[in-house]
Amino acid sequence: MEENNNINPTEVIPTSNQPETPTTANDNAPKKSNNLLIIATFTVACAALVISIIGLFSKGSEEPQTPAKAGKIVQTGNLKIAYINTDTIMAKYNMAVEMQKELSARQSQLETSLRNKYNQLQKEEQEYLKTGQNLTLSQQQAKEKDFKQREQQLSQDMQQQPAQFQQEIAKQNEKLLNAVLAFVKDYNAKHDKYNIILSTSRYNGPTLYIDAGMDITDEIVKGLNEEYDQVKKNK
Repeated sequence: MEENNNINPTEVIPTSNQPETPTTANDNAPKKSNNLLIIATFTVACAALVISIIGLFSKGSEEPQTPAKAGKIVQTGNLKIAYINTDTIMAKYNMAVEMQKELSARQSQLETSLRNKYNQLQKEEQEYLKTGQNLTLSQQQAKEKDFKQREQQLSQDMQQQPAQFQQEIAKQNEKLLNAVLAFVKDYNAKHDKYNIILSTSRYNGPTLYIDAGMDITDEIVKGLNEEYDQVKKNK
């Protein structure tokens, strides 16, 4: 899974304010609802998971650190530095891969649900325009009121569900970030290897070049997957 840096934001076109259908000589003729929705493709890019985790790595590294105690000597030589490629983490860490698949499936479900609701409502309204004259005036009014309420609810769903899905992605990002940071901290403590471990990414990394000999990505991915697989077995 390669990182995709193009985030497609949720597209929502609000209820259109179409002019009312002109009144005809037949007052009992069914009227087309004024609030018929125009729906843009419901796209919440799951690639946001990839982008957000990179941003979260940067955010995590920028959090205020506990001030050093007075008199502490800062090491100035023989620093042991390594780096981890977060693109590779996202592509090969089983937890990240599974999260991406789950979010993609969830996205597809939301898209299908909204699209089906819209298509069904549109079908019923078109049918009403053809046959509604056979209903009494009170029946027409009840039908049009129902259409309006359903359109309003669909309009709300179009705005709320993408926002809720973005929150779900954010929670998954945070969960993934915490898992990686906790493992790296534990890994380094057990091996007592490095003073500094940097993160880098092809499109969103803070560095332009790092010697390949400082790359510990593969061993981190291997350890992460072993830990994750063990956790899954123990569930």
